[in-house]
Amino acid sequence: MMMFGGIFMLVFWGLIICLIIYAIRKWSPNNKLDQIDNAVDVLRQRYSRGEISTEEYRERLQELTDKNL
Repeated sequence: MMMFGGIFMLVFWGLIICLIIYAIRKWSPNNKLDQIDNAVDVLRQRYSRGEISTEEYRERLQELTDKNL
């Protein structure tokens, strides 16, 4: 019975630590860089489909890379 209590405590604290690590990663500034990369990918796709002009592509790319880095 005591052995299961010890194992349960290890699992419990392991889950708590994993949740804390997950929360830190989710709200860290690096997550913002992932969003910028996604926005740049969408911008490139729109440019390749001809939805935006070269000038508009360059302006938006400049805004995304300058403001957020």
